[in-house]
Amino acid sequence: MKKEEYLNIVEEQIRCRQAREGVRRELAAHIEDQAEVYESQGMEASEAEEAAVCEMGDPVETGNRLDEIHRPKMAWKSIGGIILLSLAAFILQYVLTNSMPDALNTYSAWLPGGALRNLPMHMAGWGVMIGVCYLDYTRIGKYAGLLMIAGCVGIWFLAKFCAMPVNGADIWLVAGYSVSVRTVCFLFLPLYGAVLYSYRGQGYRGLFAGLLWMVPSLLLLLFERALMIIVIVGSTYLIMLTAAVWKGWFQVPKKPVIAGLWSGTALFIYGWVKFIKFWGAPYQAARLEVLEDAFLLKGGATSTSVMMRKLLAGSRLLGTKEGFIGDAKGIMQPGEYALSLICAFYGILAAVILAAGIALLFLHFFRMSIRQKNQLGMIMGTGCSAVFLVQLLLYIMGNMGMLLSGASYCPFLGYGGNAIFMNYILLGILLSIYRYENVARELPARKPELVKPEKG
Repeated sequence: MKKEEYLNIVEEQIRCRQAREGVRRELAAHIEDQAEVYESQGMEASEAEEAAVCEMGDPVETGNRLDEIHRPKMAWKSIGGIILLSLAAFILQYVLTNSMPDALNTYSAWLPGGALRNLPMHMAGWGVMIGVCYLDYTRIGKYAGLLMIAGCVGIWFLAKFCAMPVNGADIWLVAGYSVSVRTVCFLFLPLYGAVLYSYRGQGYRGLFAGLLWMVPSLLLLLFERALMIIVIVGSTYLIMLTAAVWKGWFQVPKKPVIAGLWSGTALFIYGWVKFIKFWGAPYQAARLEVLEDAFLLKGGATSTSVMMRKLLAGSRLLGTKEGFIGDAKGIMQPGEYALSLICAFYGILAAVILAAGIALLFLHFFRMSIRQKNQLGMIMGTGCSAVFLVQLLLYIMGNMGMLLSGASYCPFLGYGGNAIFMNYILLGILLSIYRYENVARELPARKPELVKPEKG
């Protein structure tokens, strides 16, 4: 049997179209390598090819085995965990809101419409998540750079002409339905991962390009005065670039470059803080001092920070703390401090179990992503899972009174339709990466361009 005939029969047994090309290429390479061995032993080329094909075994059986391996799979356990965590968080907050009307009826943690609106949004989010899971994430990689630039320009343009300003920043895009500019920027994370993927094998040039590609979206967020989102997105970008360096994408010294990336970032932040303190506007320097007091848990922090510490002080291991109603009344945005309210109302154990469950889910996705064989899936999954971990860390810090305000949203604990759907989209991308783990084909890395020597 000839090689092409054998490969055609094998390919017919594989039901997943995305996997066929990669499997065919891999089998063809095995046959050609073995044929070369036979030729070196004195066989004719046609005879060597037939012998190599014969050694591969029955094409139908081979195709069936490869079909079992190279097919999409669903992470049903992860989907079940996501739904259970979202329901648990919803029930805890719903019971809390309705059990203490004097404390929380006025400052509801839910959007207008209450729980009857919030729960359907989560249910719709589950549908969006599963829908995204069925989409082939590798298609993003082909146009990632163009999509990233077009997204930045498009959001900036819409923010100028279709936005509803809040405190001087164009936060909401209003076109029949309000969309948060800051929340949409989380979609840049998987796009950035695909852009990094395209620079594999480019040495320091690829590393420098990875740094430059951070700039447009961070400038957009700076224009929108979204300091907290800059911290979340910027730190996630840095984690993704670190993962790419650690995986050897740029053929640079790993440890020195990674140390340089993080120490350089720390020095930049330190220099920026010093600049604001000595040459910035007085109100900016005052804000930095308040932020330092909050982070160091000093008494001179904001009233919200002090309020959160007062709410947590005296919390029991189980059950509601004494004076809960009075301590909870002043919290204007309970959605940003749901974890602290759960801690004070249900007890420390309930808050720890809930936070640990959320953290373990995100760590599971991070571990799954960093171990992906497909490098595009690895970098996109690392970004999507890392941003959840960063949000959770900042959310916990905000609930401990260590930030000027809460981190605005934590998956499963925060509120707001935009944030809910955006996080379910990112979870859907993570599930898609798992689903196509054995299907997505790896694209060859770029080779650095060599300068041709001049003649003569």
